[in-house]
Amino acid sequence: MKKLLLAVLLLTAATATFTLVPESSYARSGGSTNSIPASQVPKPVKRNFRNMYPTATQVEWEYKPVYYGTPVYTASFHLGTQKWEANYTADGAFISAYPKV
Repeated sequence: MKKLLLAVLLLTAATATFTLVPESSYARSGGSTNSIPASQVPKPVKRNFRNMYPTATQVEWEYKPVYYGTPVYTASFHLGTQKWEANYTADGAFISAYPKV
C-alpha cells in the first residue's frame, strides 16, 4: 500500500511540474519549438511589429498554432538590454507584450 501511495504522489508531482513550467522554459530545455524564419511571418504581423517596436534588435519569430485560442505569431526581441515578447494574430492584430524575466 505504501508503494502505491508513493507512486501516486510521484506521478502527481511530475504532472504538476510539467504543467506549471512556462512554454519558453520548456523550449529552452530542449523541448519542441516552433521557430520560423522572418520570411514565413505574414507581412501585416511584421509591419505592425516594426511600427510598435522600431528600435527592436535580435528579433526571432515563433508560430504557435493555438495560443490565446487562435494561431499566434510571437516575436522575441531586445529593447536595449531588456528581452521582450510580443504576440500577434495572423492579420497583424496586437494581442500582448511583456518583458521576459
